[in-house]
Amino acid sequence: MDGHIRSEREEYFEELCISVDADEAHEQEAIEYFENQFNEADFDPAQWLDIALYYSPAVARGIIDLVTQEDKSRSNIAEVIADNLDISYGADECAQFAETIQFALANGVPVDLDLVLDGCQRAIDDLETWADEETLEPLQRLREEVLRLQGEE
Repeated sequence: MDGHIRSEREEYFEELCISVDADEAHEQEAIEYFENQFNEADFDPAQWLDIALYYSPAVARGIIDLVTQEDKSRSNIAEVIADNLDISYGADECAQFAETIQFALANGVPVDLDLVLDGCQRAIDDLETWADEETLEPLQRLREEVLRLQGEE
């Protein structure tokens, strides 16, 4: 997600989060897997939180209280979302990104809204040359929501 090499455990956690989001697994399985990683030397709760935030809001809700404020402050979820908006711009994805941003902010995870806005604008600029209004609409809604959240800061 952000360029660092993932461990097999992180990849498995990502797969669990994707399965939970697809209703193929229960979030408790992913939450318990997360909890079991705390004693591992290379475990980075901030990285794992970003995986949950991006792929499965249900898992993120289950682990958010297990992550220290210091680890939350190292979250890169804004960058992860912004970097993926060029390929993940459908209505469901954009709605989930808006919910993720709201959830993160409400739970002490800093989100660089300017970074997300830049990602929205890059994706909109890329799509404007070929996409119809219906295709652009989810990104425009996400941009409006981020602007609204920015006004609340």
